[in-house]
Amino acid sequence: MLIYETDIASSYEAVDEIVPILLDAIKSKFMFMSDRYMFNINFMLREILNNAVEHGNHFDPEKRVHCRIDYKVPVLAFIIKDEGEGINLENIPTEAHHPRELLRVRNRGHQTIRDMDFDIRIVGTEVKILLNLNQGERLWKNNY
Repeated sequence: MLIYETDIASSYEAVDEIVPILLDAIKSKFMFMSDRYMFNINFMLREILNNAVEHGNHFDPEKRVHCRIDYKVPVLAFIIKDEGEGINLENIPTEAHHPRELLRVRNRGHQTIRDMDFDIRIVGTEVKILLNLNQGERLWKNNY
């Protein structure tokens, strides 16, 4: 089921404008989702969209960032696609890296997102972030 789909300009301002709209779309479908997970989704969206704007499209006003949110039981999927050259997976830190190294590497956002229970899949210029909604009580308010 499509939750929301849009294209945005390659600017931080466009990210700041679209994230509250995306969060509202999610809240309207999943009104019992906990504040913790809404915080995590907010963080994740800003990190991934800002990366697409900065590292993918290099703030090029001619390039757009495509954002789509889908739901297929039990997974909420966030698909972000920029018009850049793609991500070099070897530059993304893994859990094997020492925590002090992560603080020195700009790509530490991907690890933080993984630590927030998201699964990240990258193919070319498309980043797919998956959140399994069957994760138990901590995902829902009032134990729903």
